[in-house]
Amino acid sequence: MIIKNIISKYSYVNDDVYVDKEGFMYKIDGFQLGYTFDFMDYYDLGWKAVTAAVSDVFSRGGEPKVALASIGIEKEKIDKIEEIVKGIKDACDYYQISFVGGDLNSSSSSGWIDISVVGKVLCNTKAENVREGDSVIITNPIGYTSLVFISYLNSWKIKLNYIEKNKIKHPIVNKRITSIFKKYCEHIHYSTDISDGLIVSLYNIIERSKKGIKLIRIPVSNYINDKIVEYHIKIDDILKFSGEEFEALLVVDRNYTDEILDFMKYLGFSPIYIGEVTNTNSLEFNDRIIKKTGWDNFTGWF
Repeated sequence: MIIKNIISKYSYVNDDVYVDKEGFMYKIDGFQLGYTFDFMDYYDLGWKAVTAAVSDVFSRGGEPKVALASIGIEKEKIDKIEEIVKGIKDACDYYQISFVGGDLNSSSSSGWIDISVVGKVLCNTKAENVREGDSVIITNPIGYTSLVFISYLNSWKIKLNYIEKNKIKHPIVNKRITSIFKKYCEHIHYSTDISDGLIVSLYNIIERSKKGIKLIRIPVSNYINDKIVEYHIKIDDILKFSGEEFEALLVVDRNYTDEILDFMKYLGFSPIYIGEVTNTNSLEFNDRIIKKTGWDNFTGWF
């Protein structure tokens, strides 16, 4: 909301990333160092910050090339800087990005970490190209991080295993997503990541394309479905508390849906066709309108 209502008045921001006329993508992303859990360390924060930034570039049809970091930290925790930087460097090595330094500041609060990424455009998808009848695909099933957040909000009463904890502390974007954009660019009309939650991201597509989406399936993994039954969790809560899984949504030509799904499976994804584009300007599922819900850095869960 802040970006939409204020920052866009003074900049070229109208999407998750900025794409220039020279074929480069630019993205900055970050969070407070206090946004963490007991099972995470400072190395994890460095890794996660890089993944959060590159996820936007990968999911928008780009290939990250260079990363810089801005870190603010309490003087009492200055000994943790090397852990953070090692996490940043290892993540950059994994994504084959050049880590070229950045900026360090003292902080009187919990501190912060921001990662700036410059990438090369492989496929410049645009919301204006979204058409009625297009298919909406997600790269992999979700719900793991929702379980962590729901457990946290319920004093850790829900038992967590390595699978969901690792989704939070050491998230990974499948780099082979670049092959999808290279092969099917002309048939991918728009794309975005879901780091702020599935519903928030679907509404981003709706608002930017001025179209609607009719869901036929909520893409929760079978593993999480079992947890939903075991702990009597509402699917609406899974959607509300989702985020930080760094999967991508692709809006594709419906005539190429099956072909693209098959290719994604070949690359190691577990893609799901979750719905189609409509002209309703709303998000529908099972004959009801789903309200916008998820995470906002200023208001929290809404």
